[in-house]
Amino acid sequence: MAYSELIKNIDTLRTYIRNFYIYGFKTRNKFHGKSSRTYDDEKRRLENYLDGYMTFRSDENGKVSFLSIDSRHTIHNPLYKIFKAKSFTAIDISLHFMLMDILFDGEKKTLNQILDEISDVYLKDFSSDAIPEESTVRKKLKEYEGLGLIASQKDGKTMLYFRKAMTDLTGLGDTLAFFSEIAQCGVVGNFLFDKLNDGEQKDSEIFQFKHHYITSSIESDFVEMVFEAIREHRSLTIEQKREKNDRTILNEVLPLMIYQSTQDGRMYLMAYRYNGKYFLALRFDYILTMKVGEVYPGFEQKRAEFEDLRKHIWGVALRHKKKHNDTKTEHVSFCLHFEDDEQFIYQRLLREKRCGKVTRLDENNVQFDADVFDAMEIIPWARTFICRITEFKCSDNGITRRFYNDIKKMKQLYFGRQKNLEETNAL
Repeated sequence: MAYSELIKNIDTLRTYIRNFYIYGFKTRNKFHGKSSRTYDDEKRRLENYLDGYMTFRSDENGKVSFLSIDSRHTIHNPLYKIFKAKSFTAIDISLHFMLMDILFDGEKKTLNQILDEISDVYLKDFSSDAIPEESTVRKKLKEYEGLGLIASQKDGKTMLYFRKAMTDLTGLGDTLAFFSEIAQCGVVGNFLFDKLNDGEQKDSEIFQFKHHYITSSIESDFVEMVFEAIREHRSLTIEQKREKNDRTILNEVLPLMIYQSTQDGRMYLMAYRYNGKYFLALRFDYILTMKVGEVYPGFEQKRAEFEDLRKHIWGVALRHKKKHNDTKTEHVSFCLHFEDDEQFIYQRLLREKRCGKVTRLDENNVQFDADVFDAMEIIPWARTFICRITEFKCSDNGITRRFYNDIKKMKQLYFGRQKNLEETNAL
């Protein structure tokens, strides 16, 4: 069978992008569950779509292929390309151009009128075998109606089809350029941006991002399904990869909110799990497939319960034990000292406190307090104030000991090295 660069199943290519760019760099023999031919085909597709971003290195384990994308020099997210190369059949592409041409003038036409034009105008010199069946054209019209390309209107018992008017994008170049790189469903903005002429696109290439988290873009279709399910109060059936192995699990959940890390851009689905009756966070980059389910009548109640839990979520950890009634929290408190010309420290605390509380003790000292489900999530952030912290306390004594032990180890590392240098210089 000849190799095709068009995508038939985006889930397969998404898995390879994650392996090449997100999960870590692997040699060919570490891709389990896929044949060598599948690996070669998907790798060639990636090389076609992401030309200039695909590279490799050789080490003792063999050749390692990976994606290398420098956001400082990348104006447009290249990963959107995987949504723009869907495979199609000969009848698909033929029907597309015929239907778009037939309905181009905006006139409303019945299915029979469309079929007559296809057979009498576009395919009049072809054999009858080449003329599409009525059911095929009907399905294609329904598909395009779902995509928003055309619309339908009933006239008595007759259904009329017509093309929707094109959206005027004049003056929206900058908006689309920014939206496509920032928003969770930025792929929509990227598709619209492609409709601008070359001059408008060039004039809108004005944005650069210090922190440009592009990897979440390959989950854009999942994000759209989550938004749809939340809006309609529906459940989701999610197939997810386990963190420690290649096994998969199925979760039937009620989606409530999407969290995105400000540190690495990773997205999490905050949801309620029916089996077990508890709230949980699911990493988007571990999701393999997703399907929208039935309406859940108790959505508003679960959303209200989650809003109460949010008051004690620092990162994404909800609770230690997966029990519906487990609301135990840990109290974290630390004091900071800063000089008169370092008011930015106080402002930063106010800006980054999340669910915590900042109390000003005097002109140069403040106290931070928070009741959270997992105190360990606060530790990396607290360490960024390490030289200004005068006291650190946590209701979990293990967390307190760990915090101070880390300081002791750091002191031994730096002061021990300094002592060795002094002894060496003395010699």
